[in-house]
Amino acid sequence: MEYENLGVEISKTKQFLIYILFYALGVVTLVPSSFVTTATDYWLYKFRDIDSNASYNSGNKTTLQADFISNYSIVSNVSYVAFIVVTSRLLRTRVGIVKRTIGSLSVIIFLLILTCIFVEVDTDPWQKGFYVFTLIIGFFLTGMSGVFMVTLFELAVKFPFNHVLTIFSGQAICGILAALVQIFALGIGGGPQTTGLVYFLIGMLFIFFSQMGFVVAWRKSDFFRNHMLKEAAIRGRFEFSKEVILSAINKSKFYMLSMFIVLGGTVMLHPGVITLVSSVDKGNGNPWNDTYFGPVVNFLFFHLFDFMGREAAIFFKKPTKGLIVFAISCCRIPLIPLILFCNATPRYHLPVVFDADYAYIIFLIVFAFSNGYLVNISIVMVPEVTDEKERPFAMLGVLLLMVLSLAICSATSTAIVKAL
Repeated sequence: MEYENLGVEISKTKQFLIYILFYALGVVTLVPSSFVTTATDYWLYKFRDIDSNASYNSGNKTTLQADFISNYSIVSNVSYVAFIVVTSRLLRTRVGIVKRTIGSLSVIIFLLILTCIFVEVDTDPWQKGFYVFTLIIGFFLTGMSGVFMVTLFELAVKFPFNHVLTIFSGQAICGILAALVQIFALGIGGGPQTTGLVYFLIGMLFIFFSQMGFVVAWRKSDFFRNHMLKEAAIRGRFEFSKEVILSAINKSKFYMLSMFIVLGGTVMLHPGVITLVSSVDKGNGNPWNDTYFGPVVNFLFFHLFDFMGREAAIFFKKPTKGLIVFAISCCRIPLIPLILFCNATPRYHLPVVFDADYAYIIFLIVFAFSNGYLVNISIVMVPEVTDEKERPFAMLGVLLLMVLSLAICSATSTAIVKAL
């Protein structure tokens, strides 16, 4: 691992710890959304039909149960985009990196504490009010995540480029951790409220310790602090002429388009639709079909193979031509209807064509792995095809396209759920 010569000698161990810190901070960017949307058992309980004797996690979901994840995703992504724009346009020049990092993470921790408190509150008498309240909490949770994401990206570009990649890999790891926590919470045998409380507490504690890691690195690590203070160098890199901007767009356009198509297709289905898929044998009394299929397949498998795809892209760095990456991204689109014809419930319009669990698992693995691989290959190749002056703008374009695809395509998630 090569670092710029800052006149500071630092051991490889400390370099590695800083590298791991960026992984952890990458995880933190998605903890509010991943840990909330993956807690499906808890939300099914909170939004169950309180007048029915049926199980809260039966196949006959209420409207609140069926729509919650997709509506939460829409609210979250709108908030994410809005706060990213506000941070980029206003806060970035007025509030320093350290204050933004500590401030945004502190607000997230407070909101998660609030979420934990309402786990034990009887919300049945005001179920719809709690539904709206949860969406409002989600709006500010992911909004603060947007502030933190811009801040972290601004920080990472001051370090060697592999630190930027760790952020995106960390996001995939977040999904894996969230799924493992969900499986653990179900495995301890507690009710949905107990598992929900365990779930949110672990997410909150992870953010807290990552925040402490950032503070310690800022105060104790000369290597970390010297990179953070490279304001003049970074500011100079973002002074572009029109020719440089157009050249950067021209060289990276296919990678940006690929990013838009891949992430857009993914957010259409995950988590809104994919969380509704259950085993075709659910209800037979088998714990795998009744309890663990959703957490393991819909979440753990998805995020695990997404992470494997991201790491594979960093290792292989193929294909290198943007047009080929774009073509492969387009070939991924048919996976969307294939997954829609799997056993997602409730459904009133479309038939279940693939009534075997293995078919859905295969589709999901390919869908997740291709998402991770194509996203990261685009991120990896943009610096390769642009020169030093073009690179910062090209990477900014990648980030903006990611946000734009999330904002536009997440709005279709609820419509797709209604169309099933």
